[in-house]
Amino acid sequence: MDLTTDSLLLTLALNHRLRSTLPPDEVTSAFLDDDRDVPLIVADEVFASSVPTGLLLFIAEAAAAGITHARLALHHPSLPHTTPPVDRAARTKVGRHTAPVVLHRGDEQAAIALIGAEANVEILACAPTVFRPVTVGTAPEALRRLRLLVMEGLRLIETIDVPEDWRQGPWRDWQEELSTLHPISRLIPTEADSRAIYAALDIHHRMRSVLAPATVAPAEFGALLSQLHPAAADYIMAVATMKG
Repeated sequence: MDLTTDSLLLTLALNHRLRSTLPPDEVTSAFLDDDRDVPLIVADEVFASSVPTGLLLFIAEAAAAGITHARLALHHPSLPHTTPPVDRAARTKVGRHTAPVVLHRGDEQAAIALIGAEANVEILACAPTVFRPVTVGTAPEALRRLRLLVMEGLRLIETIDVPEDWRQGPWRDWQEELSTLHPISRLIPTEADSRAIYAALDIHHRMRSVLAPATVAPAEFGALLSQLHPAAADYIMAVATMKG
């Protein structure tokens, strides 16, 4: 889950600076205050940065090159989030990453950022393709839907026979976290500033090994899981793109 969290925070840092919604010092201090390393660009195939280069300097160079925003792509067979084509040498690296960050010039996908150990970031070239967006509502809309599905999951585990690992899952913790305000990072937009994002990340992490949620028995529970994972992903995406 933590690599996905790192990618989420990298996406938010990029978007805050590209949209000038947080001053530079607040972006870097947000990582340090959370005991996280500030991302460092260690390879750049696209913008010819002099690597290694700091995050803020890289964002300024990307903005000068026309980059308008960043998008988080959560990789999972049951989710429709995609990344643009890359050359053969980079396919495995991009395909195995849990959450690549795609840099955009408007609708055009211009580069891919992969964050790894010690917050080192590689910028990879990609085919300049137009992105056809997956429908993602606002963060409050996505959160309401996720809350309802977690409540339905609680009802099901108490009324029907579901797999033991799911019966013992942290459903009540998720329910509490989806309803309790609790600031976790200054990078998280104010309207989404709650433990809900950690609950959504945990749901996504637990679903990573379930390649076909709808096939989980019993059918009623499988149907719930097939909605729960996209709902968690939609909330993460809405927060990452700062869709208030």
